[in-house]
Amino acid sequence: MIPIGYKIVALVLVISGCSSQPTQTSGSWHQHSAQITPMNTWRVEGKLGFKSADQGGSASFDWSQNQQQYLLSLRGPFGTGSAVISGNSVIAQLHQDDAIAIDEPQQLALRLTGLPIPVQALSWWARGLPSPNKDAATNLITNANGTALSFRQAGWELAFSRYDSTPDGNLPGKIVGQLGDHSFKLLISRWSFPEK
Repeated sequence: MIPIGYKIVALVLVISGCSSQPTQTSGSWHQHSAQITPMNTWRVEGKLGFKSADQGGSASFDWSQNQQQYLLSLRGPFGTGSAVISGNSVIAQLHQDDAIAIDEPQQLALRLTGLPIPVQALSWWARGLPSPNKDAATNLITNANGTALSFRQAGWELAFSRYDSTPDGNLPGKIVGQLGDHSFKLLISRWSFPEK
């Protein structure tokens, strides 16, 4: 029979050994985010759904990102034909029907959807990453392979799922954002990348 003192010492060693081990999720998250962060030129297609306190809608989208420049085509949104938004983090143009509006990206997004979406963060959120241009993300929960399941940033609760393995890494196929009465959902059907 093993004396009780040895059992206690063995238990303490096991517990302290476990607590000093880094978690697989933590290391995997750093590896995953380091792989995805440099990716800044891509194209994504899918469907967008949104709901604000006084409006809602859905649209098919085709979004091309090249460094800080983007071109977002929306088809069938808000009961109208189409809308195209192009610009960068500072200024954007909205072409809808025969009208053109020029404003800050966040103001155009608010006008189009009624959502206070931090547009500059969207290219990061689309990849399942917190934006470095906003306050640090909180409540980060990751999968065992290091991809984000959810986090909170700029007041938005964000959830990520349906990851797809692409040549540039694992990227989400579904992104849901919630901020009070405001919400959006991106369902991504296809990621593609320029020739390297």
